[in-house]
Amino acid sequence: MLSQPTQVHLRIPRPAQVTRALLVTIGVLLSLSLGSQLVKYGTGHDQVFGMIPLLYVDYEANLPTWYSSMALLMASFILCLIALSKRFQADRFTFHWFFLSGLFFLLSVDEVATIHECAIEPMRRLIDAQGVLHYAWVIPGGIFVLIVGAIMSRFLIALPARTRNLFLTAGAVFVGGAIGVEMISAYHAYSHGEKNLLYSLIITFEEAMEMLGVIIFIHASLEYLCESVKSFQIEMPSKQDVVA
Repeated sequence: MLSQPTQVHLRIPRPAQVTRALLVTIGVLLSLSLGSQLVKYGTGHDQVFGMIPLLYVDYEANLPTWYSSMALLMASFILCLIALSKRFQADRFTFHWFFLSGLFFLLSVDEVATIHECAIEPMRRLIDAQGVLHYAWVIPGGIFVLIVGAIMSRFLIALPARTRNLFLTAGAVFVGGAIGVEMISAYHAYSHGEKNLLYSLIITFEEAMEMLGVIIFIHASLEYLCESVKSFQIEMPSKQDVVA
């Protein structure tokens, strides 16, 4: 005789609570990053017991990088939940939700692995990139954004107005930071180098836009999810069933 499967309930948190927590988190991280740069250029010390590399938003394998990767992974998880619910409803845009979930997962991986930066040197050699194109990955990056926009256009049009507007706002803020402000920092780095306080301020603003864009997207996704389902119930086979 088969026993009843184990039920796991997943309750969805309120979007406002999650958004407030994330805003406080990025406020603290950006303040610490900015403070570390003021100390660095005010005292001439670039380590301070390892705290400056740990806190600066433009460095890798540190606290801001970990946060950004986790935030993108959170967005991917929320999108995956929406995609699963849409699959049960046989929704025509199920693929688009799964596509977005996978895209944010890849962005989470890239945040840690910095895969996009592998395109900088080849693009520089290909087009002799200078000035605003000094960080030449923005060229394939911009093309990629246009392709994704074309793929997702019908999906965005079909969304509720509030969700669509928040998604577009999130995308504009994120891409505006990741590519737009990146080009400003590229021009400054090409002209004056990266080791100066003004460059650090530009980079901090860039990262702030990227972080804020992800938070807006998470808020919109959670709102959309809460409108269609209050909690998820997952059934798992019992130990006896697995043995049988």
